[in-house]
Amino acid sequence: MAERNRLILWGWFSLEIVKNKLIPDMEKNILQYGVRSPIAYKKFQKNKYVLNSLYFHHSYAESDIPIGQNYTKIALMDNYKILQNSIQTCHSEVICFFTCDPKMQPSEHAMRGHHELSLIQFKQGIPRMIYNELFEITELPFSPAKKQICLY
Repeated sequence: MAERNRLILWGWFSLEIVKNKLIPDMEKNILQYGVRSPIAYKKFQKNKYVLNSLYFHHSYAESDIPIGQNYTKIALMDNYKILQNSIQTCHSEVICFFTCDPKMQPSEHAMRGHHELSLIQFKQGIPRMIYNELFEITELPFSPAKKQICLY
């Protein structure tokens, strides 16, 4: 896979904030403004609480990344550079992206140059690295920590 499709994760959302803030806000926006992406909306509805998945806030996308994007590696980053000694095999798939504008909704891709939200499923379970090293988002707004994790 081209390195330009890497996804740099800033933090993962606690289940409480997902259930009490993110999902209700999305559902409200969908009722008020209609569904912008029927494909992404259907995938979101089917998988919003899928096993071995987390919602993430991620850094600016280096390219447009489609839903369904698969990754095979995970690594810690420092200053947006992969720390070679931290690379692990990690099979994951982006279930859905979500726009971060005031009308947050499911989206079919992460737009180049935008930081957004994503729902990612990990095929062999959520890696400990995420819980040990990445910021848990328990309230909004949040400020990204210095630590980042990269899927590529």
